[in-house]
Amino acid sequence: MPVAKYKRDEKTRLYYTYEKTGFYYSDGKPKYKKLRAKTIARLDEKVKAFNEDQALQIEPSKITVDDWEKQWFSSYKGNCRETTKEFYGRLYQKHIKPKIGMMRVTDVKEIHVQAILTGMSKTHGEKTIKSVRSIPYSLFEKAMLNRMISLNPARKLTAVGKAPKRRRELAPEERSAYLAACKEHEFGAFAALVYFFGLRRGEAAALRGTDIHPNAVDINKQHTFPANHLPKLGPPKTAAGFRDIVIPDIARQYIDFEVLRSKGAELLFVGEDGNALTHSQLSTRWDSFISMAFPNGTEITEHYLRHNYCVMLFEAEVDLPTVQRLMGHDSMQTTVDVYAHYTDKMKASGIKKAAKLGG
Repeated sequence: MPVAKYKRDEKTRLYYTYEKTGFYYSDGKPKYKKLRAKTIARLDEKVKAFNEDQALQIEPSKITVDDWEKQWFSSYKGNCRETTKEFYGRLYQKHIKPKIGMMRVTDVKEIHVQAILTGMSKTHGEKTIKSVRSIPYSLFEKAMLNRMISLNPARKLTAVGKAPKRRRELAPEERSAYLAACKEHEFGAFAALVYFFGLRRGEAAALRGTDIHPNAVDINKQHTFPANHLPKLGPPKTAAGFRDIVIPDIARQYIDFEVLRSKGAELLFVGEDGNALTHSQLSTRWDSFISMAFPNGTEITEHYLRHNYCVMLFEAEVDLPTVQRLMGHDSMQTTVDVYAHYTDKMKASGIKKAAKLGG
């Protein structure tokens, strides 16, 4: 029996439903409006008209930045990838909300928003600061287009931060130490998959036995961690993230692929309760592995392993289009940038060798 589209009040004999108003209470819960009609068709019309009118029901003199951010996010960012929404949601919560979230939109001046970026300049990289800058720019731009304000206070902000920390490949001795730990640590299979396949952490965490084939690993999903907590299954980061990665012969010395395949539809890596690893569980296991591999400390993260895998492909003389596909790079330029860095190092090394000629 089909589920009724709307509920019906047995006393009044009216059909009714609750629609979000686009506004929120102080605890973050959305406000709803009850709509009623004698017939389903008439209620359909009311619901449609109500939703079309929401953009016009803004009170510019009262709405706070927090209130507007929720409405702006749902209206203009609702179709973004989940990972994108999580990324910008975290930036807003951490950097913008504490400074201007409770201010009225009409009261925010350029100096308020610039102070946020200036305060970040000594502790954050320029890329992060530019990402933060993009949020109030878009937020206030849409507020202006909705006639809530006459000028965008975030239109001419400057973003200066720490120089970006360039990722690097692992040195030969670091590769040896890392691979030695892969054989000893209980999380070694995960670490080896990241190393030999250049996987993002969420891609490795979402792997199942059915993704392991005789000669390749099929990457078709990932776990993301909204608010750094419970995992959420979704597609790879970009369309290019869907890929089959060939299994290098040497990887079989560190990973028992037959055992992984035998797990079938089960996740390869789970917590003590048998469920997918949470963000904290994954971080704890990774930190434990890194501590075994590098007991004296290291700057190496999972992202370094992706860079390292890319460089290993270049060392094996794999062509650029194939490297791009195996890495899951959305843009060839990303692959070229790593290659340029790699060739620069090779040139520098060659010059040093030439200097020793005849010695």
